[in-house]
Amino acid sequence: MAGRSHFSRITAALLIGSMALAACDSGTATEQVSATVAQGDTPQEVELRRAAKAMQRTILEGAAAGGAAGGLAGLTLGGSDDIGIGISIGAGAGAAAGTYVAFVQRKFTRRARRLKQVQTDLDRHAQEMEATLAAMNAALAVQKQELTAVRLKATQGAATPAELARETAEANNNLSQMMLAIDGATKRQEEFTAARDLTKRRNDEVAPIDPQLQAMANSIAEMKAVANDLAGSL
Repeated sequence: MAGRSHFSRITAALLIGSMALAACDSGTATEQVSATVAQGDTPQEVELRRAAKAMQRTILEGAAAGGAAGGLAGLTLGGSDDIGIGISIGAGAGAAAGTYVAFVQRKFTRRARRLKQVQTDLDRHAQEMEATLAAMNAALAVQKQELTAVRLKATQGAATPAELARETAEANNNLSQMMLAIDGATKRQEEFTAARDLTKRRNDEVAPIDPQLQAMANSIAEMKAVANDLAGSL
């Protein structure tokens, strides 16, 4: 019986490990395709596309993938109960939950544990937001410089209408990527706002994650300002 139990734990470990690796490999492959450098693309444009693609992933996707990896870690540290918990909160359970709120509710019953989960996801999101905003600002600076240069050449007769049109189309594409990033960030904001009540006590008006929600709103406002700056240059 002891040998069979040990074998079952190894089998479960391999199963959970494959779930975690599949989730990671899928994300890596997607980013590699997204970051393919087209002819004439600047490094800033490549990074902008990568960041925009990353922001389109929902909080639920990241939390579910983390759950699968967490199950594997629990298995190496604990007993059979950890195996069950790891599998139940893995990627499959996250997908079945349907929403981020449902995922957190199903994963934990205690408010303190729910709060910790949401704060962990908020911290990860904040890092991605910071990287995305940096990518947007870098792409904006390069794009405005290129637009100014080609327009100056056009007035001097050194650039053709086709070159001007091509640069304008490139700027519009970068603007579209920025809007995709903003759309993803806004959807994440909605997910976290919906989970707000899970983190506070029943009669409290203020939730512990309110400062982080405000910081998120501020970052989205900054992202919109960058996009508006580029739009104003077109």
